[in-house]
Amino acid sequence: MSQPGIFTKSNLIYIPLSVATAHTLNFVCNSPLSTWQEFPPKLPTSVYSSIYFIPLLLFLSLSFEPIQTSRRFYTLLSLALIFVSIPISFRGKYPPKLHNVFVAYGMMFGLKMLLFLKYNRSYLNQEVSDQKKEFKSFLWMIFNSRFNSYIVPPKKENSNEKENSLIITSPTTSQINKKIINRTLITFIKCLILKLVTFFSIKYTMVIPEKPYQLRLLEFITKGIPAVTMPSMLQYVNFLLCVYLMASVYNYDICTIIIATFYRLFFHSSSEKINYKPILIKSGLLTPSEYVSLKEWMITFLFNTKHLFSEPWMASSPREFWSVRWQLMINESFKELGFLPVKNLFVPFIPKKIANMMGVLGALGVSALIHEYLIIGQFDIWTGEHLFFFMIHGVIFILWEAIFGRENINENSKIKRFLKWFLLLIINLSVLPAFIEPLRRRPEIFVISSFFSKYYI
Repeated sequence: MSQPGIFTKSNLIYIPLSVATAHTLNFVCNSPLSTWQEFPPKLPTSVYSSIYFIPLLLFLSLSFEPIQTSRRFYTLLSLALIFVSIPISFRGKYPPKLHNVFVAYGMMFGLKMLLFLKYNRSYLNQEVSDQKKEFKSFLWMIFNSRFNSYIVPPKKENSNEKENSLIITSPTTSQINKKIINRTLITFIKCLILKLVTFFSIKYTMVIPEKPYQLRLLEFITKGIPAVTMPSMLQYVNFLLCVYLMASVYNYDICTIIIATFYRLFFHSSSEKINYKPILIKSGLLTPSEYVSLKEWMITFLFNTKHLFSEPWMASSPREFWSVRWQLMINESFKELGFLPVKNLFVPFIPKKIANMMGVLGALGVSALIHEYLIIGQFDIWTGEHLFFFMIHGVIFILWEAIFGRENINENSKIKRFLKWFLLLIINLSVLPAFIEPLRRRPEIFVISSFFSKYYI
């Protein structure tokens, strides 16, 4: 029996693409010439939204098939670059509530587009591509935001069967329900803490210096002029806690609840009937292979991977902080787009150890560019502070391992670990203003709403 054509993946892309394109062309044909006298023009919100989504939808529609020609590869690359450039081009022309979302999604989908192109440029080496697993479209890759490198490792090196059983491959109904309930309670508690911290952030707000922090830090080194005061540092730490809680709740906890609920409804079934066929396959939205892959990934994401933030305050080395505890959802992108390309570039010319150092700078350089993209797109300012923040952390990373070596937690005594933790804390606090100040210079844009703060005001 044929599949219902309207529910196919391609139609889910082609229909909105056709609507967005028709809406944009209709506006272009009927708009006065005065609209186009400036670049970029001030467009109606609906037209701006259509222009924003057209390159993304085109990228999706062209990625249902393997990339077997250089023409398709460069077409997709061009669409990715156009997509991420649109929010930057239209900065300052639209309300922050809409535009900031476009900037954030431009960054997130832009990273995934580049990863997709890197993993699937099969036309470059046909012999290698023949040995690859089944091709999966970009639409499937959107959901696969974390990789198996974050699977929770065994507690001991020589793990026994009892420890290996901690890896869940087929969760029960009670395990899924427990995951949803526990994560919901944790999210509720974090939201309460976030609102309380936000109250103090707004109550004790202060004017942020216009001069970039790296210049003030240079003045402190050369002239002894303090770059930051203790009250402002306390405010920065408080605001960092706000950012951490927001990223933790909105980027992971809520996503986990949604994915767990989706898995419970559409992927988990106690039915053992031979003829049982999931609705996502019957509707034509997923092929059997995609269904199995997505199901396996969801189980891994929900039960066998670390949290997006794995107690970052416990880190006692830069490697542990950046590679193991902070923002685990996207540091795979930094590895693939920054560390490996830069490392492979230098390996033929310099020793491998130095090439690895250059790779570290490449990974943090990609992170710096992404954060500068967000600052420019959302706040329409550029001070270079985030570039300084991440690149100085790259230098600290290299110097730390040159002095102390690569840390092995099992070999360090508690005293040594505490001293390293304290040293890393001092270093992180000394450069923290470079990360926080760009976010606080435009408080009317970066707003953290809170019941307590509204009541206080």
